[in-house]
Amino acid sequence: MKKQELLFTDEEIARANDINIISYATSMGYNVKQATPRTFKIEGFGGLYINADGRKWNWFSQNMGGGIIQFVMQLEGRTWVEAVKHLLGNTDEIVKYEPPEVHEEEEKGEFILPEKNNTYKHIFAYLIHTRGIDKAIVNEFVQKHKIYENTHKSCVFLGYDKEGVPKYASIRSTNTVGKSFRCDVKNSDKSYPFSMEGKNKTLCIFEAPIDLLSYLTLIKLYNIDNFSSHCISLGGVSDKALEYYLKENPNIDKIMLCLDNDEAGHFACKEIYNKYKDSYEISRHKPKSKDFNEDLLRHLEVLNLESKKNLNTLYCENEVMEMEV
Repeated sequence: MKKQELLFTDEEIARANDINIISYATSMGYNVKQATPRTFKIEGFGGLYINADGRKWNWFSQNMGGGIIQFVMQLEGRTWVEAVKHLLGNTDEIVKYEPPEVHEEEEKGEFILPEKNNTYKHIFAYLIHTRGIDKAIVNEFVQKHKIYENTHKSCVFLGYDKEGVPKYASIRSTNTVGKSFRCDVKNSDKSYPFSMEGKNKTLCIFEAPIDLLSYLTLIKLYNIDNFSSHCISLGGVSDKALEYYLKENPNIDKIMLCLDNDEAGHFACKEIYNKYKDSYEISRHKPKSKDFNEDLLRHLEVLNLESKKNLNTLYCENEVMEMEV
């Protein structure tokens, strides 16, 4: 690399590195689309994300990433020297990237919780029988007023401020046939997560309430008795709730990333790691399937098959014994 770098001055290398990835990709004809407020994607390159500032990119499915020079090398099959030459030779053709205008957050209106139903039977059936979540765990969250059923027979998951006032609510339909939906209640504040308070210094973070509940069920199924970590649901992959919870719980010194095993989850884990790594010990517990509810349902299916197998074996053994008598 030293011999190659002699082909360019430090100023030229810096000039090539300073080219915005989004500007370059757009100017070169790549189909760049905004995926989230903080990321862009390129159509046809699944799992490749570019930071909104255009300085870094990650292609999780290929285990690649870096700056603009690495971007050109990997996507266009160029050597380091060829990439730098190419970038320096095209600076006049690259259209300057103008980031989207950031509007100040409008003042929110009144936060009104959905009307409660006069029963819990639909959410109990959905969470326990359809989603496989432990009945005692569901009961505990219901008794703490963190889950209830609305008049549309949907699950409502709540997040509270430190005074115990609900500030956030997400809705998940209990439909098992046809279309299902989920959404946040209007004027919810994602800073206040659906959560389970812990006793130790570890915080486990999940994307959705059902992931969190599934994780607690798996902990119980594996007979882990000493689990006492804090658990929160981010309501997606934004770290707004994480930031607030850490501020309210300064004793926490470890973050366990339990986000989904997909491209969005991988990218969010990378972003959170980079943001909090200097202040917290960070590790990841990645689900084997897409998320921990899928892991839970697969585990329950295995247990059910093993149970049936044991019953069949017992039946056959009894049958043989009776025949011998």
